[in-house]
Amino acid sequence: MLGHGHGHGHGHGHGRAAPRESARTTDDHGHAHARTTSDAATRALGIGVLLHAVFMVVEAVAGWWSGSLALLSDAGHMLSDVGALLLAWFAQRLRERTPDASYTFGLRRLPVLGGLVNGISLLAIVVLVVVEAVERFGDTPTIDGMSVLVVGVLGLLVNLVGAWMLHRSGDRSVNVRGALLHVLADALGSVAAVLSAVVILTIGWTPIDAIASVVIAALILLASLPLLRDALHILLQRAPVGLDVAALRASVDARPSVVRVRDLHVWQLDSGQTVASLVVISSAGSLEEASGVADAIRKHLHDEYDIDHATIELRPEKAPDPHHHF
Repeated sequence: MLGHGHGHGHGHGHGRAAPRESARTTDDHGHAHARTTSDAATRALGIGVLLHAVFMVVEAVAGWWSGSLALLSDAGHMLSDVGALLLAWFAQRLRERTPDASYTFGLRRLPVLGGLVNGISLLAIVVLVVVEAVERFGDTPTIDGMSVLVVGVLGLLVNLVGAWMLHRSGDRSVNVRGALLHVLADALGSVAAVLSAVVILTIGWTPIDAIASVVIAALILLASLPLLRDALHILLQRAPVGLDVAALRASVDARPSVVRVRDLHVWQLDSGQTVASLVVISSAGSLEEASGVADAIRKHLHDEYDIDHATIELRPEKAPDPHHHF
């Protein structure tokens, strides 16, 4: 009878194998395409960092000189964008590198840590902008509307160019999508600054600048809360949002030769890779049968729950609970 089986690997199907040379050619082509896409995204992120860093300084100086809180708040958001793009670029550069052997999962949590830092900094910017806006509602300074308009339009162009480059790279990873969302949110901030400048130039109503800065702060908040939530969920090793752990357990319990699932853990390395480990009590009578059961469970987890990597330990019905010995 089966004593102790252990299955480990990626959740892929196990149908008829393709010819070796054909499989190798397809695999090499896929890796080459992924490498090209990753390199294009890295270049786009690097150029985006430079564009945003230069314009951030221009916008901060223009905001101080013109007296526009909308420009100053957008410059603060631009600072967070520079940080977000820089972290995304750094993570992209390290993504394909093999770290020290002690990093058994590689460096896939780097983008998550970057997201957490960016989210916290965004919240700090929101608080500072809102406090300053409230103070300005009672004492609105003179604002140079033309400066705000010119810098706002330039900022919108910078953000649209950065967003286009990231989209054109073809990389749809979580890391690059997060950077793209930051840039698009900043583009909306530039639109708010442009609209406030138009109002100031046409009717001279300067309180619109403080109102526009609050709108920008609200946009920053809307972008940062989901980012913080996702980062904390991953770092706390919560199961992915939308994945029903009870239903997953029941579906594995219903598999052939499965008596019950004793241990089940599902978490994410980042928001693009889900991992699971489980101890399965099985009625399999041989090592070969146990391997088939593990492969079938692994394929089920991949196909039905999008779990990329599963570690499965199979144990016979009469085996003691291993936790009782440690």
